[in-house]
Amino acid sequence: MASELELKLAACPDKLNKIKGLDFPGISSQSPWQSKHLANVYFDTKNFKLRELAVGMRIRTTEGQFIQCVKSSGNAIGGLHQRSEDEIELASNQLDISAIQDPYLQILVEEAFEEDGEFIPCFETNFERSNSIITFSDSTKIEIALDIGTIVSGEDSQDICEVELELIEGSADYLFALGRYLIKELKLTLSNASKARRGYSLCKDFNPRQKVMQVTALSQGVEAETAFEKICFSSLNHWQYYELFLERDNAHGAVLEMYRAIMSLQHIYLVFGGLIPRNATKDLRKSWDWLAEAMRPIVDAAKHKRYLVRYLKLKADWDLVEEQQQKIQTEASQMIEEFKTLLATERYNLMMLNMSQWLYGKEWRNHIPENERDNLSMPIIDFARKQLEHMLKDLKRDLGPKLEMEPSSYFKQVSHLRRALDTGLFFGSLFDTNMRLNYRQPWLDVIDGIRELQMNQYISELQQENHAPEEIEEWLSKRNQPILDALQETRRSAFKSNPYWT
Repeated sequence: MASELELKLAACPDKLNKIKGLDFPGISSQSPWQSKHLANVYFDTKNFKLRELAVGMRIRTTEGQFIQCVKSSGNAIGGLHQRSEDEIELASNQLDISAIQDPYLQILVEEAFEEDGEFIPCFETNFERSNSIITFSDSTKIEIALDIGTIVSGEDSQDICEVELELIEGSADYLFALGRYLIKELKLTLSNASKARRGYSLCKDFNPRQKVMQVTALSQGVEAETAFEKICFSSLNHWQYYELFLERDNAHGAVLEMYRAIMSLQHIYLVFGGLIPRNATKDLRKSWDWLAEAMRPIVDAAKHKRYLVRYLKLKADWDLVEEQQQKIQTEASQMIEEFKTLLATERYNLMMLNMSQWLYGKEWRNHIPENERDNLSMPIIDFARKQLEHMLKDLKRDLGPKLEMEPSSYFKQVSHLRRALDTGLFFGSLFDTNMRLNYRQPWLDVIDGIRELQMNQYISELQQENHAPEEIEEWLSKRNQPILDALQETRRSAFKSNPYWT
């Protein structure tokens, strides 16, 4: 099974034309540009079982050839796409799943067929591709492909205008350098959504589901370094999963999930500080701190929208007038647009590209003395237990069952609680699932209770023009006291539970 390494960047037609005229720095030769038309039909079952299994299947027609391709989703971080593919030429444009050569992909495709029936066309991509191969002095070869066309599903369509840089052979460092050059020279942006993902988003019956952050799949014998990489990829994938949701009605929820991923990434560096030196993550931590700071007003607006939606569902006793509702809606919409502008900046795109290279090249190893690198190979299980125990000790100190806590006290502990819950997601798959879920649930209930307190606080602030301070205080007390009582009881119950990692 072949493995491909690609870097994708979004562009516009004018910039594609400019690329053809660029003198790429550092190359020793470049082949002439060639063009061809590519027509692709993507297949899935009626309930999109292949998509659920993270597999893409298509037939590409080009220059009289019919090429069947089956791909695993692999990893897509900072525009860098790593995945495995099975490709074979067919005699016609009819699928032949028996021709799939890779055993793993064949099992997944057959599973989809057995569970959900025949494969049917879902969407098409039709585009013109201009490509050229550049060669560097050490014989590294990179194909530059410029694609312009459309994705079509039924009556809906999206434009294609992108650059794909694929490493044919040699050092991936040139791939990243070329990406930086195009970001700086032409202000291109990284593209994490494949043509297939964008195609699925057009399918009438396909409804991409909101998802919470999940446990990272680890086995007890996995090496610490591998665990670190997988946990990083998990949080980054969560960030990128929600990028497409920024164009939907629930964009405010997408912003909050993306911010959640940033908090998780920052915590990863802290948890693994004993194995991955802090100087190895210094530049990355600065970048994520910058992004988190830039997002804060956007996150605040998204939270206000969430409070509004939640409060209106409760049909609580104080009304929010139309003017107040409209103000919250407008604030959130404006901030979403600001966020999308932020994601198009050169600084953000270079940051994500640097993160991709750091992970791909395992650059933390450059900061670890040779005689300490054996620690990266230790099984993760003992390290995980120590981190979870440390987490519990901190929770007992700051949220212990005997502490009397007011709403403001809970508000200060939100980020702490999130870090604790994230530590459980990092290492939770190493332990019994039912025990972990039972242990985790009370803390999720605490988070939900704090959200209720935060909503009440925000609504009370909105009512300052309509009600006297004593009325607001009485209203807050009436609404908050049952929540505070429930939180106190939940904390007591949570600390009585036996930790699942002991």
